[in-house]
Amino acid sequence: MSLDSLFKPRSIAVYGASATDSRKLGNTLLKNAAGGTGDVLAVHPEAETIDGIPAVAKLNRRIDLALISVPDKRVEAAVIDAAAAGAGTAIVLSSGFGETGPEGRKVQDRLVAIARSSGMRLVGPNCMGVVSHLGDDRWLNGSYFWSIPNKPGGLSFVSQSGAFGGMFFGHLRASGLGLSRFLSVGNSADVGITDALEWLGDDPQTTAIGMFVEGFGDGRRFVDVARKVTSKKPVVVLKAGKMAAGAKAAASHTGSMAGSHAAIRAGLRRAGVIEAADTESFFDAMDGAAVGLRKKLVRNIAIVTISGGPSVLAADASERAGLLLPALGAATLERLRGLVPSFAALGNPIDLTPQCPIDHYVPAIEAIYADPAVEGVVAINCGLDLKPFGTGVARGVAATGKPTAAFVLDAPGVEAEMAGAGVLRFASPERAVNALASGV
Repeated sequence: MSLDSLFKPRSIAVYGASATDSRKLGNTLLKNAAGGTGDVLAVHPEAETIDGIPAVAKLNRRIDLALISVPDKRVEAAVIDAAAAGAGTAIVLSSGFGETGPEGRKVQDRLVAIARSSGMRLVGPNCMGVVSHLGDDRWLNGSYFWSIPNKPGGLSFVSQSGAFGGMFFGHLRASGLGLSRFLSVGNSADVGITDALEWLGDDPQTTAIGMFVEGFGDGRRFVDVARKVTSKKPVVVLKAGKMAAGAKAAASHTGSMAGSHAAIRAGLRRAGVIEAADTESFFDAMDGAAVGLRKKLVRNIAIVTISGGPSVLAADASERAGLLLPALGAATLERLRGLVPSFAALGNPIDLTPQCPIDHYVPAIEAIYADPAVEGVVAINCGLDLKPFGTGVARGVAATGKPTAAFVLDAPGVEAEMAGAGVLRFASPERAVNALASGV
Protein backbone atom coordinates (compact mmCIF):
# COMPACT_ATOMS: atom_id res chain seq x y z
CA MET A 1 0.00 0.00 0.00
CA SER A 2 1.28 3.46 -0.89
CA LEU A 3 2.68 5.71 1.81
CA ASP A 4 2.13 8.87 -0.25
CA SER A 5 -0.27 10.23 2.37
CA LEU A 6 2.52 9.89 4.93
CA PHE A 7 5.44 11.41 3.03
CA LYS A 8 3.56 13.73 0.65
CA PRO A 9 0.35 14.81 2.42
CA ARG A 10 -1.78 17.63 1.05
CA SER A 11 -3.86 17.98 4.21
CA ILE A 12 -3.09 17.42 7.91
CA ALA A 13 -5.06 17.19 11.16
CA VAL A 14 -3.34 17.54 14.53
CA TYR A 15 -4.79 16.01 17.71
CA GLY A 16 -3.45 17.18 21.07
CA ALA A 17 -2.73 20.90 20.82
CA SER A 18 -3.82 22.90 23.86
CA ALA A 19 -6.06 25.95 23.59
CA THR A 20 -4.55 27.41 26.79
CA ASP A 21 -0.91 26.30 26.97
CA SER A 22 1.17 26.75 23.83
CA ARG A 23 4.14 25.00 25.52
CA LYS A 24 2.53 21.58 25.04
CA LEU A 25 4.14 19.14 22.63
CA GLY A 26 0.88 19.04 20.68
CA ASN A 27 1.23 22.78 20.02
CA THR A 28 4.79 22.27 18.80
CA LEU A 29 3.45 19.60 16.46
CA LEU A 30 0.69 21.91 15.22
CA LYS A 31 3.08 24.80 14.63
CA ASN A 32 5.54 22.55 12.81
CA ALA A 33 2.85 21.06 10.58
CA ALA A 34 1.41 24.47 9.71
CA GLY A 35 4.80 25.66 8.51
CA GLY A 36 4.86 23.43 5.44
CA THR A 37 1.35 23.28 4.02
CA GLY A 38 -1.65 25.58 4.11
CA ASP A 39 -4.26 22.86 4.70
CA VAL A 40 -3.84 22.16 8.42
CA LEU A 41 -6.46 22.01 11.14
CA ALA A 42 -6.50 21.16 14.82
CA VAL A 43 -8.90 18.70 16.45
CA HIS A 44 -10.01 19.93 19.88
CA PRO A 45 -13.28 19.33 21.80
CA GLU A 46 -13.94 23.02 22.50
CA ALA A 47 -11.67 25.49 20.71
CA GLU A 48 -12.50 27.10 17.38
CA THR A 49 -8.89 28.13 16.74
CA ILE A 50 -5.55 27.18 18.31
CA ASP A 51 -2.51 29.36 17.73
CA GLY A 52 -4.30 30.86 14.75
CA ILE A 53 -5.14 27.47 13.20
CA PRO A 54 -8.80 26.48 12.68
CA ALA A 55 -10.02 23.79 15.08
CA VAL A 56 -12.89 21.28 14.93
CA ALA A 57 -14.36 19.05 17.63
CA LYS A 58 -14.39 16.01 15.34
CA LEU A 59 -12.70 15.49 12.02
CA ASN A 60 -15.40 16.27 9.48
CA ARG A 61 -13.63 15.59 6.19
CA ARG A 62 -11.05 13.30 4.68
CA ILE A 63 -7.44 14.31 5.23
CA ASP A 64 -4.20 12.67 4.20
CA LEU A 65 -2.33 12.66 7.50
CA ALA A 66 -3.45 12.69 11.14
CA LEU A 67 -0.85 13.55 13.79
CA ILE A 68 -1.93 12.27 17.21
CA SER A 69 -0.27 13.61 20.35
CA VAL A 70 -2.73 13.07 23.18
CA PRO A 71 -2.40 11.18 26.50
CA ASP A 72 -2.37 7.41 25.99
CA LYS A 73 -5.90 6.97 27.38
CA ARG A 74 -7.29 9.27 24.66
CA VAL A 75 -5.35 7.86 21.72
CA GLU A 76 -7.93 5.21 20.81
CA ALA A 77 -10.69 7.80 20.46
CA ALA A 78 -8.47 9.93 18.24
CA VAL A 79 -7.61 6.95 16.01
CA ILE A 80 -11.32 6.08 15.73
CA ASP A 81 -12.10 9.69 14.75
CA ALA A 82 -9.36 9.85 12.10
CA ALA A 83 -10.28 6.44 10.67
CA ALA A 84 -13.98 7.34 10.50
CA ALA A 85 -13.14 10.47 8.52
CA GLY A 86 -11.10 8.46 6.03
CA ALA A 87 -7.59 9.63 6.92
CA GLY A 88 -4.90 8.05 4.77
CA THR A 89 -2.30 7.68 7.54
CA ALA A 90 -2.25 8.36 11.27
CA ILE A 91 0.95 8.87 13.23
CA VAL A 92 0.59 8.15 16.95
CA LEU A 93 3.43 10.01 18.64
CA SER A 94 2.09 9.25 22.14
CA SER A 95 3.79 6.60 24.30
CA GLY A 96 2.44 4.00 26.71
CA PHE A 97 1.69 1.03 24.46
CA GLY A 98 3.57 -2.06 23.29
CA GLU A 99 6.82 -0.87 24.84
CA THR A 100 5.25 -1.12 28.32
CA GLY A 101 4.38 -4.82 28.25
CA PRO A 102 1.49 -7.21 27.44
CA GLU A 103 -1.37 -4.89 28.46
CA GLY A 104 0.02 -2.03 26.44
CA ARG A 105 0.47 -4.34 23.48
CA LYS A 106 -3.22 -5.33 23.64
CA VAL A 107 -4.23 -1.67 23.35
CA GLN A 108 -1.70 -1.18 20.56
CA ASP A 109 -3.18 -4.13 18.66
CA ARG A 110 -6.64 -2.55 18.96
CA LEU A 111 -5.32 0.65 17.39
CA VAL A 112 -4.00 -1.30 14.44
CA ALA A 113 -7.30 -3.17 14.04
CA ILE A 114 -9.23 0.11 14.03
CA ALA A 115 -6.90 1.60 11.42
CA ARG A 116 -6.98 -1.44 9.15
CA SER A 117 -10.77 -1.64 9.27
CA SER A 118 -10.90 1.66 7.38
CA GLY A 119 -7.82 1.19 5.20
CA MET A 120 -5.82 3.72 7.20
CA ARG A 121 -2.11 3.10 7.84
CA LEU A 122 -0.77 3.69 11.35
CA VAL A 123 2.76 4.82 12.27
CA GLY A 124 4.03 4.38 15.83
CA PRO A 125 2.95 4.53 18.59
CA ASN A 126 5.86 5.93 20.63
CA CYS A 127 7.60 7.80 17.83
CA MET A 128 8.84 11.26 16.83
CA GLY A 129 6.97 11.62 13.54
CA VAL A 130 7.85 12.39 9.94
CA VAL A 131 9.86 15.00 8.03
CA SER A 132 9.73 15.23 4.25
CA HIS A 133 10.88 17.65 1.55
CA LEU A 134 7.83 18.56 -0.52
CA GLY A 135 9.63 20.52 -3.22
CA ASP A 136 10.94 24.07 -3.60
CA ASP A 137 11.17 25.55 -0.09
CA ARG A 138 8.28 23.51 1.31
CA TRP A 139 8.87 20.99 4.08
CA LEU A 140 6.54 18.71 5.98
CA ASN A 141 7.53 18.71 9.64
CA GLY A 142 5.09 16.31 11.23
CA SER A 143 7.36 15.75 14.20
CA TYR A 144 8.28 17.00 17.64
CA PHE A 145 11.59 18.39 16.37
CA TRP A 146 11.72 22.16 16.84
CA SER A 147 14.38 22.50 14.15
CA ILE A 148 14.92 20.35 11.09
CA PRO A 149 17.58 20.49 8.37
CA ASN A 150 16.33 22.77 5.60
CA LYS A 151 18.71 21.72 2.86
CA PRO A 152 17.15 19.37 0.30
CA GLY A 153 19.13 16.31 -0.74
CA GLY A 154 18.89 12.64 -1.56
CA LEU A 155 19.36 11.10 1.90
CA SER A 156 16.39 9.42 3.57
CA PHE A 157 16.46 7.95 7.05
CA VAL A 158 14.14 5.52 8.87
CA SER A 159 14.62 5.00 12.58
CA GLN A 160 13.16 2.93 15.38
CA SER A 161 14.63 5.56 17.69
CA GLY A 162 13.37 9.11 17.63
CA ALA A 163 16.43 10.40 19.48
CA PHE A 164 18.78 8.92 16.89
CA GLY A 165 16.84 10.96 14.34
CA GLY A 166 17.97 14.05 16.23
CA MET A 167 21.56 12.82 16.00
CA PHE A 168 21.12 12.30 12.27
CA PHE A 169 19.77 15.82 11.81
CA GLY A 170 22.75 17.19 13.74
CA HIS A 171 25.13 15.28 11.48
CA LEU A 172 23.41 16.61 8.34
CA ARG A 173 23.88 20.18 9.56
CA ALA A 174 27.54 19.58 10.35
CA SER A 175 28.27 17.82 7.06
CA GLY A 176 26.29 20.17 4.83
CA LEU A 177 24.44 17.25 3.22
CA GLY A 178 20.76 17.43 2.32
CA LEU A 179 17.65 15.53 3.46
CA SER A 180 14.85 13.95 1.49
CA ARG A 181 12.70 12.02 4.02
CA PHE A 182 12.82 11.06 7.69
CA LEU A 183 10.49 8.66 9.49
CA SER A 184 10.48 7.57 13.12
CA VAL A 185 8.52 4.30 13.28
CA GLY A 186 8.63 3.77 17.05
CA ASN A 187 6.92 0.51 18.00
CA SER A 188 6.16 -0.32 14.33
CA ALA A 189 2.68 -1.57 15.21
CA ASP A 190 1.59 -1.30 11.57
CA VAL A 191 3.99 0.63 9.32
CA GLY A 192 7.45 -0.77 9.91
CA ILE A 193 10.95 -0.32 8.57
CA THR A 194 10.29 -2.71 5.67
CA ASP A 195 7.22 -0.76 4.51
CA ALA A 196 9.20 2.47 4.60
CA LEU A 197 12.16 0.88 2.80
CA GLU A 198 9.91 -0.40 0.03
CA TRP A 199 8.35 3.04 -0.54
CA LEU A 200 11.69 4.86 -0.40
CA GLY A 201 13.18 2.36 -2.82
CA ASP A 202 10.71 3.61 -5.46
CA ASP A 203 10.98 7.27 -4.43
CA PRO A 204 12.89 9.16 -7.17
CA GLN A 205 13.76 11.89 -4.68
CA THR A 206 15.66 9.42 -2.45
CA THR A 207 19.14 8.40 -3.64
CA ALA A 208 20.41 6.67 -0.48
CA ILE A 209 18.66 5.19 2.57
CA GLY A 210 19.89 4.90 6.15
CA MET A 211 18.14 2.88 8.86
CA PHE A 212 18.53 2.63 12.65
CA VAL A 213 17.12 -0.76 13.64
CA GLU A 214 16.60 -2.29 17.07
CA GLY A 215 14.74 -5.38 15.89
CA PHE A 216 13.36 -6.94 12.71
CA GLY A 217 9.76 -8.09 13.03
CA ASP A 218 9.66 -9.46 9.48
CA GLY A 219 13.24 -10.43 8.69
CA ARG A 220 12.53 -12.55 5.61
CA ARG A 221 10.39 -9.85 3.98
CA PHE A 222 12.98 -7.21 4.86
CA VAL A 223 15.70 -9.19 3.07
CA ASP A 224 13.49 -9.67 -0.01
CA VAL A 225 12.62 -5.97 -0.19
CA ALA A 226 16.15 -4.82 0.59
CA ARG A 227 17.59 -7.00 -2.19
CA LYS A 228 15.39 -5.17 -4.71
CA VAL A 229 16.15 -1.73 -3.29
CA THR A 230 19.93 -2.20 -3.11
CA SER A 231 19.97 -2.99 -6.82
CA LYS A 232 18.94 0.65 -7.35
CA LYS A 233 20.37 2.63 -4.44
CA PRO A 234 22.56 2.03 -1.35
CA VAL A 235 21.00 1.04 1.97
CA VAL A 236 23.01 1.47 5.17
CA VAL A 237 21.84 -0.13 8.44
CA LEU A 238 23.02 0.51 11.99
CA LYS A 239 21.74 -2.40 14.06
CA ALA A 240 21.42 -1.71 17.77
CA GLY A 241 21.00 -4.46 20.35
CA LYS A 242 23.76 -6.68 18.97
CA MET A 243 24.89 -7.65 22.46
CA ALA A 244 22.84 -8.97 25.38
CA ALA A 245 22.63 -5.65 27.25
CA GLY A 246 21.64 -3.77 24.11
CA ALA A 247 19.01 -6.36 23.21
CA LYS A 248 17.45 -5.98 26.66
CA ALA A 249 17.41 -2.20 26.29
CA ALA A 250 15.79 -2.47 22.84
CA ALA A 251 12.99 -4.61 24.25
CA SER A 252 12.16 -1.99 26.87
CA HIS A 253 12.53 0.92 24.45
CA THR A 254 10.31 -0.06 21.53
CA GLY A 255 9.36 -3.61 22.41
CA SER A 256 11.66 -4.91 19.65
CA MET A 257 13.13 -8.39 19.72
CA ALA A 258 16.75 -8.11 18.68
CA GLY A 259 17.29 -11.68 17.46
CA SER A 260 20.56 -13.47 16.72
CA HIS A 261 22.95 -10.93 15.29
CA ALA A 262 24.93 -13.53 13.38
CA ALA A 263 21.79 -14.46 11.47
CA ILE A 264 20.88 -10.81 10.97
CA ARG A 265 24.35 -9.98 9.65
CA ALA A 266 24.17 -12.84 7.17
CA GLY A 267 20.72 -11.73 5.97
CA LEU A 268 21.83 -8.12 5.50
CA ARG A 269 24.87 -9.28 3.53
CA ARG A 270 22.71 -11.43 1.25
CA ALA A 271 20.46 -8.46 0.62
CA GLY A 272 23.34 -6.18 -0.36
CA VAL A 273 22.80 -3.96 2.68
CA ILE A 274 25.80 -2.15 4.16
CA GLU A 275 25.87 -2.84 7.90
CA ALA A 276 27.71 -0.20 9.92
CA ALA A 277 29.59 -1.31 13.01
CA ASP A 278 28.91 1.81 15.05
CA THR A 279 27.57 5.36 14.92
CA GLU A 280 30.67 6.88 13.32
CA SER A 281 30.79 4.17 10.64
CA PHE A 282 27.10 4.69 9.96
CA PHE A 283 27.43 8.41 9.37
CA ASP A 284 30.57 7.89 7.28
CA ALA A 285 28.78 5.34 5.12
CA MET A 286 25.78 7.64 4.69
CA ASP A 287 28.08 10.50 3.69
CA GLY A 288 29.75 8.26 1.15
CA ALA A 289 26.42 7.11 -0.22
CA ALA A 290 25.21 10.72 -0.48
CA VAL A 291 28.03 11.72 -2.83
CA GLY A 292 28.10 8.49 -4.81
CA LEU A 293 31.09 6.72 -3.26
CA ARG A 294 29.05 3.53 -3.37
CA LYS A 295 27.88 3.72 -6.93
CA LYS A 296 30.94 1.59 -7.60
CA LEU A 297 32.26 -0.50 -4.74
CA VAL A 298 36.05 -0.72 -4.80
CA ARG A 299 38.64 -3.23 -3.67
CA ASN A 300 41.97 -1.93 -5.03
CA ILE A 301 42.85 1.50 -3.72
CA ALA A 302 45.79 3.87 -3.70
CA ILE A 303 46.72 5.86 -0.62
CA VAL A 304 48.38 9.11 -1.69
CA THR A 305 49.94 11.45 0.83
CA ILE A 306 52.65 13.89 1.77
CA SER A 307 52.12 12.99 5.43
CA GLY A 308 53.78 9.61 6.03
CA GLY A 309 52.59 8.50 9.49
CA PRO A 310 48.82 8.75 8.95
CA SER A 311 49.16 6.83 5.69
CA VAL A 312 50.48 3.84 7.68
CA LEU A 313 47.29 3.95 9.78
CA ALA A 314 45.30 4.05 6.55
CA ALA A 315 47.19 1.01 5.24
CA ASP A 316 46.37 -0.93 8.43
CA ALA A 317 42.72 0.07 8.13
CA SER A 318 42.67 -1.04 4.50
CA GLU A 319 43.79 -4.54 5.41
CA ARG A 320 41.19 -4.75 8.20
CA ALA A 321 38.48 -3.64 5.78
CA GLY A 322 39.48 -6.15 3.11
CA LEU A 323 40.85 -3.56 0.67
CA LEU A 324 44.01 -4.17 -1.36
CA LEU A 325 46.89 -1.78 -2.04
CA PRO A 326 48.14 -2.82 -5.49
CA ALA A 327 51.53 -1.85 -6.89
CA LEU A 328 51.38 0.90 -9.47
CA GLY A 329 52.03 -0.03 -13.09
CA ALA A 330 55.45 0.39 -14.71
CA ALA A 331 54.31 3.33 -16.84
CA THR A 332 52.93 5.13 -13.79
CA LEU A 333 56.12 4.56 -11.82
CA GLU A 334 58.23 5.87 -14.67
CA ARG A 335 56.09 8.99 -14.85
CA LEU A 336 56.31 9.55 -11.09
CA ARG A 337 60.09 9.14 -10.97
CA GLY A 338 60.39 12.09 -13.30
CA LEU A 339 58.24 14.24 -11.01
CA VAL A 340 59.08 13.48 -7.36
CA PRO A 341 62.30 13.37 -5.28
CA SER A 342 64.38 10.21 -5.44
CA PHE A 343 63.55 9.45 -1.80
CA ALA A 344 59.77 9.58 -2.32
CA ALA A 345 57.98 6.32 -1.45
CA LEU A 346 56.37 4.98 -4.63
CA GLY A 347 54.97 1.79 -3.17
CA ASN A 348 51.42 1.92 -1.94
CA PRO A 349 50.88 4.09 0.15
CA ILE A 350 52.50 6.63 -2.15
CA ASP A 351 54.29 9.40 -0.24
CA LEU A 352 55.11 12.25 -2.62
CA THR A 353 56.87 14.08 0.28
CA PRO A 354 56.69 17.81 1.10
CA GLN A 355 59.92 18.30 -0.88
CA CYS A 356 58.22 17.51 -4.20
CA PRO A 357 58.41 20.55 -6.54
CA ILE A 358 55.14 22.34 -5.96
CA ASP A 359 54.15 22.39 -9.62
CA HIS A 360 54.69 18.61 -9.84
CA TYR A 361 51.94 17.62 -7.38
CA VAL A 362 49.14 17.94 -9.89
CA PRO A 363 50.64 15.78 -12.66
CA ALA A 364 51.90 13.23 -10.13
CA ILE A 365 48.49 12.75 -8.54
CA GLU A 366 46.80 12.70 -11.94
CA ALA A 367 49.16 9.87 -12.94
CA ILE A 368 48.14 7.86 -9.87
CA TYR A 369 44.45 8.31 -10.67
CA ALA A 370 45.04 7.21 -14.26
CA ASP A 371 46.70 3.93 -13.24
CA PRO A 372 44.45 1.01 -14.32
CA ALA A 373 45.14 -0.90 -11.10
CA VAL A 374 43.64 1.88 -8.95
CA GLU A 375 39.86 1.75 -8.39
CA GLY A 376 39.65 4.32 -5.61
CA VAL A 377 41.85 6.77 -3.72
CA VAL A 378 42.39 7.81 -0.12
CA ALA A 379 44.12 11.20 0.01
CA ILE A 380 45.89 12.26 3.23
CA ASN A 381 47.32 15.65 4.15
CA CYS A 382 48.23 16.72 7.69
CA GLY A 383 49.28 20.33 8.20
CA LEU A 384 51.01 20.81 4.84
CA ASP A 385 48.79 23.36 3.14
CA LEU A 386 50.20 22.97 -0.35
CA LYS A 387 47.18 23.83 -2.46
CA PRO A 388 48.32 21.90 -5.58
CA PHE A 389 48.00 18.66 -3.60
CA GLY A 390 44.27 19.35 -3.31
CA THR A 391 44.11 20.50 -6.94
CA GLY A 392 45.67 17.23 -8.08
CA VAL A 393 43.04 15.22 -6.20
CA ALA A 394 40.24 17.40 -7.58
CA ARG A 395 41.49 16.97 -11.15
CA GLY A 396 41.98 13.25 -10.68
CA VAL A 397 38.38 12.87 -9.55
CA ALA A 398 37.12 15.01 -12.43
CA ALA A 399 39.11 13.05 -15.02
CA THR A 400 38.39 9.52 -13.82
CA GLY A 401 35.35 9.62 -11.52
CA LYS A 402 37.15 7.22 -9.19
CA PRO A 403 35.70 7.18 -5.65
CA THR A 404 37.81 9.28 -3.29
CA ALA A 405 37.84 9.90 0.45
CA ALA A 406 40.24 12.18 2.28
CA PHE A 407 41.71 12.94 5.67
CA VAL A 408 42.85 16.57 5.79
CA LEU A 409 44.04 18.36 8.92
CA ASP A 410 45.10 22.02 9.25
CA ALA A 411 45.34 22.50 5.50
CA PRO A 412 42.47 24.84 4.54
CA GLY A 413 43.68 25.50 1.00
CA VAL A 414 43.96 21.79 0.25
CA GLU A 415 40.57 21.15 1.86
CA ALA A 416 38.90 23.91 -0.17
CA GLU A 417 40.17 22.38 -3.43
CA MET A 418 38.83 18.97 -2.45
CA ALA A 419 35.53 20.35 -1.24
CA GLY A 420 35.02 22.09 -4.56
CA ALA A 421 35.35 18.72 -6.28
CA GLY A 422 32.87 17.06 -3.90
CA VAL A 423 35.52 14.98 -2.14
CA LEU A 424 34.39 13.97 1.35
CA ARG A 425 36.81 14.61 4.20
CA PHE A 426 36.76 12.40 7.27
CA ALA A 427 37.93 12.83 10.85
CA SER A 428 40.64 10.16 10.70
CA PRO A 429 42.59 8.12 8.12
CA GLU A 430 40.73 4.98 9.22
CA ARG A 431 37.33 6.54 8.65
CA ALA A 432 38.36 7.69 5.18
CA VAL A 433 39.38 4.13 4.33
CA ASN A 434 36.17 2.68 5.71
CA ALA A 435 34.15 5.04 3.54
CA LEU A 436 35.54 3.25 0.50
CA ALA A 437 35.26 -0.27 1.89
CA SER A 438 32.44 -2.48 0.69
CA GLY A 439 31.39 -3.57 4.16
CA VAL A 440 32.15 -0.53 6.35
